[in-house]
Amino acid sequence: MNSLNFGVECITSKSNPNIVKISKLLEKKARKEEKLFIFEGVKLFEEAYNFNASIKTVVLNDTADFDNNIVEKIIACKKKGVQILCVSDSVFAKLTEEKAPQGIVCVCEFLKNHKYLEFAENVANEKIVVLESIRDPGNLGTIIRNSAAFGMDKLIITSDCADIYSSKVIRATMGAIFKTKIAIVSNLEKTLLNLKQDGRRVISLTLKENSLILGKDAITKSDVFVIGNEGHGISESVINLSTETMLIPMCAGTESLNAAIATTIIMWELFK
Repeated sequence: MNSLNFGVECITSKSNPNIVKISKLLEKKARKEEKLFIFEGVKLFEEAYNFNASIKTVVLNDTADFDNNIVEKIIACKKKGVQILCVSDSVFAKLTEEKAPQGIVCVCEFLKNHKYLEFAENVANEKIVVLESIRDPGNLGTIIRNSAAFGMDKLIITSDCADIYSSKVIRATMGAIFKTKIAIVSNLEKTLLNLKQDGRRVISLTLKENSLILGKDAITKSDVFVIGNEGHGISESVINLSTETMLIPMCAGTESLNAAIATTIIMWELFK
């Protein structure tokens, strides 16, 4: 690819103001302050473009080659006022965390379907899964990806979960980040009380003496499941607020399931 194809000069300095500003978005603090995030790769660019995400800048490695479909989308972005930057290999390396980068990095505004709230209100008939303190970015990204696959209407996650705009989360979502409704809440207890007050069962996925058994005891699409931290599970305060607890039956002597796997099983059951 030649930078002249897009009417711009190739940036060769890592200290270029645009590059410095974009590279800061690799850090959570800068993303939060600017309400911008970055993602990379052809697939994520196409997903963002197709879902009309507010892309602000597209950075292209000057030595990368793209098929005509991608070139047309880049040109369409430029016509809409998106900033197009072409950079040298060394400059592009400052912006990428991929082992095999595809030559395209985008800067995008925080997505409108993601809300940062003190607590979430209940929305009737929405299929909801709640995540408490999921810290592993791969787990969170996989859950977001699978929630789209199994028709969840919304994810409610606590504010101490992994940052949904980190590169590892975004990469694991495989583009589902752009279509998934997510509420990030600081007050989970109030959120769960709202759900219960509207007649919904809040079911914590944990092992207790009287836990229901998934596959044996009936569930409904209105049930709201809570999945907890990978190491410590669900907090006692949330368990105490729950209507019921439930376990996923497994063979004796086996370890507990990975958080993403457990959540996916629940979403599959709700999907059925």
